[in-house]
Amino acid sequence: MFIAYLNYKKSWIALIGVLLLLTNALIQLDAGIRVEAQSLIYLNGLILIIFSGFLVWRYKKETAYYRSLLTLSDHIEEDWFEDIPKPNSSFPDAMVYTLLEQIHQHDQNKRREDQFAQRMEHADLASWVHEMKTPLTAMKITMDAHRSNELSRRLNASWLRMHLLLDQQLYISRLANLDADLLPEKLEVKELLREEIRELSTWCLEKNISIEMTGDTASTVYTDKKWCRFVVRQLLTNAIKYSPTNGNLVIHTHLYTNESVIVTIQDEGPGIQAHDLPRIFDRGFTGENGRVQNSATGMGLYLAKEISEKLHIRLEVASAVGNGTSISMIFTSDNPFEQLRRALL
Repeated sequence: MFIAYLNYKKSWIALIGVLLLLTNALIQLDAGIRVEAQSLIYLNGLILIIFSGFLVWRYKKETAYYRSLLTLSDHIEEDWFEDIPKPNSSFPDAMVYTLLEQIHQHDQNKRREDQFAQRMEHADLASWVHEMKTPLTAMKITMDAHRSNELSRRLNASWLRMHLLLDQQLYISRLANLDADLLPEKLEVKELLREEIRELSTWCLEKNISIEMTGDTASTVYTDKKWCRFVVRQLLTNAIKYSPTNGNLVIHTHLYTNESVIVTIQDEGPGIQAHDLPRIFDRGFTGENGRVQNSATGMGLYLAKEISEKLHIRLEVASAVGNGTSISMIFTSDNPFEQLRRALL
């Protein structure tokens, strides 16, 4: 910073140099002034020492405020303006502080406007979804009343897909407030799975897909029922979508000695390309299989991942082209929800 300061003050340094040269020239050329050479050297040295000391003093005084700002720039936090020190001088530190204050205020106002617009958008989306659910519910009641009708049976699968997509949009609108909506409780894994399998049974019947539950299905986990069911729904939906007709899904539950519970959903689909695997949880990513299906939104696994992280559930995927895909939900024993439950026992 000192080199930059010298470059900034180069006009001052040049002025002192010019004045010093003029002084020396005047002494040498004016016949009325008699100064010994040693005295002239002493005078020049004294002036240079005084000027150097003055320059160092001004450097420390003028750059103290900027050094403090530079230190804060290494770790900028959300409330960065609160950490900015008050200026000691009215110029130019006070002007810089005022400018930063105005920038901060503008940023805060813009953020509040964006948050308000986002809340309104989410509210509109949630309202629209609820409005759409009303005619869908009426359609479901009508179809259930005419189950023997062939057309009604054919419409069931399409109705389910519409219901799932609307439900997905509703959860997207609630995602920002997920932390405030969590209500952990002790749940049986088989009940979580059976409820979602029952929801998707129409789609399974349409594709003639069988679902087999194996392992320790009596295992229990401590998590939020609503949001955990949504994760299971997304994983099952993905598995059914890519499973072939007359295929088979295996849901295996395993309880480890450290009390971790792992639920693995294995399908017989085409598998995932190796280069697609690292990106399957990215928002909007559909991959090669999604492009073939033409019905993938790239949101299902993204939402499952986002919600799983909030629920402290780890998702792991294993897949090979032509050999299907298995995705595991890992409820670890060091899950904060589980630790809280044990503390209350």
